[in-house]
Amino acid sequence: MGAIIDIQGESLMAADISTWPLKFTRRIASKRLELALGVSELRSPPSVASRPSKNSPGIDYKRFPGWLFCQDCRRMKRMTRRDETGSPPKCGHCSGALVPMRFIAVGTVHGHAMDVPWVRWAHSEPENEEQSRCRSEDLLFQTKSGGSEGLSSLVVRCVGCSAGRDLGDLTSRESLKRIGYRCTGAQPWQSPSTGGCDERVEVLQRGATNVTISETSTALDIPEPTVPVRDEEADVRRHKNFEDVTSSPSGPRAAVLVEMIAEDLGVSEDLVWHVVRLGAEDSDVVRAAREGLLADEWEAFRQALDYPYEAVGSPDFVVSATPFVTEGAGATARFAGELVDGVVLAHRLREVRVLHGFRRYSVDADLVDVDLGPRGRTRWLPAVESFGEGVLIAIDEAKLGAWEQHEEVVKRIRGMERRRRNSLLGSRLEEATPRLVMLHTLAHVLMRQLAFSSGYSAASLRERVYAQAAPNAQAGVLVYTAAGDSEGTLGGLVRQGESPRLLRSLFSALESSDWCSSDPLCRESRGQGPDALNLAACHGCSLVSETSCERSNLLLDRVLLVGNGLVPGFFEELVETVRQEAGSKVTA
Repeated sequence: MGAIIDIQGESLMAADISTWPLKFTRRIASKRLELALGVSELRSPPSVASRPSKNSPGIDYKRFPGWLFCQDCRRMKRMTRRDETGSPPKCGHCSGALVPMRFIAVGTVHGHAMDVPWVRWAHSEPENEEQSRCRSEDLLFQTKSGGSEGLSSLVVRCVGCSAGRDLGDLTSRESLKRIGYRCTGAQPWQSPSTGGCDERVEVLQRGATNVTISETSTALDIPEPTVPVRDEEADVRRHKNFEDVTSSPSGPRAAVLVEMIAEDLGVSEDLVWHVVRLGAEDSDVVRAAREGLLADEWEAFRQALDYPYEAVGSPDFVVSATPFVTEGAGATARFAGELVDGVVLAHRLREVRVLHGFRRYSVDADLVDVDLGPRGRTRWLPAVESFGEGVLIAIDEAKLGAWEQHEEVVKRIRGMERRRRNSLLGSRLEEATPRLVMLHTLAHVLMRQLAFSSGYSAASLRERVYAQAAPNAQAGVLVYTAAGDSEGTLGGLVRQGESPRLLRSLFSALESSDWCSSDPLCRESRGQGPDALNLAACHGCSLVSETSCERSNLLLDRVLLVGNGLVPGFFEELVETVRQEAGSKVTA
């Protein structure tokens, strides 16, 4: 929801879940995820298995932007609900196809979205009294003659009074404020709020990535623990009065409601206030839930390694341990086996992805909730499920713990962590540690390598990094694929996880990461990517598809894998051993 979808020349935006026909949605069972997020249930969008018709249930979409223009005669038209016929809109003057304008306006704080006020813009530089009074919607979207370039060559002109203005200043900061325009205080599918909104409004291209910045959580469906542990914070978030407290934590009724929640659940009021304060920062709630989910998943994979001869899993979580190095392997393979604690093959995985809401313009803007309907209803979230397979590589904790304490390793990551703390993008990520950055980079180079041999496209592979420090230490990466159909379970990825294929893939991935087509610039870089949140990592060596990475291709550094002469890489000695073995074979 909240994202613009371009389809067959039309531009649409999905409404929030309060408009969904619930009887046509399907519940997605994931008790662990529901408890972590404090919601009653998860539901998939309405879908129709057979051929759709006018009576088929679906999601409500609003045409946005509402202003269109004709590609033939250049006339502009503002479409309303009454103008919709179910067919692509046509120009009333020449019957040409109408296409959406390229620009929209968004609120920079509360995430509202609206059309650019083209009528006001066209009349914002009047030359006479008639143009100053005119408010006609009969507009033309024209191109200047004379060789001007960029947005300055585009003009919106009124047919009635001939007033017009080019778009040269349209995308400059506070351009709409200078013509007296205020935020409508609503999303495109909502009615404008009374009195509007005081947030700053800026103009973006409708295809810009910051029009909608989604906030999601993902979990794997693992077997439930034998003895469930009560999550008191999740119980508080699920309470019927919790949203009333978070909406006005300093209000006169807040203390009474907190006391009521504490009494109903048998918890302390201090705990309830703690959860309320977390609720003020939705990203904190999502981050805490994610950490708990990862810890449970790591334990499920560890069980397969600790009890390799016992049945582990459930119908949607079928895993088995497999040797990384077979008996009789050479010295190099045995050395690699000392760095890897074990390998788990996930023959079948079920992934559940939940949407919490979205932000507009910047990552520090307010989160727009997925449900903008009236309060007091049962809290649920939209989700999708997909099935796939994967391979988990667990790294030896003792060797990793010793490596991450090296002075040069700590010093190298300290600068990255400092930039992360000062970055708006980095504020959405966990702390940059040597363990996290190394494992994250390892996942990337493995995905790039496995895309050549597993039979899956690079964009269909995903990562899950387990990098928690002691006392509840985690050290491993899961490379998996998940799709809405059978494509995610073809078996190619599991096959590549078997010995000795995975060992060869690891050797190839590390060898490729030791050299980049952008070296020495890439290897010696002091900061790459948005806000310099990467070090030695670029498109030539480490970056993957945005849909594959949990961290938006940030917090990467291949030097932590292979070293650079000053900073020791975790796999540096292994790479040197492989090269020496290859050189001796060539010499022989």
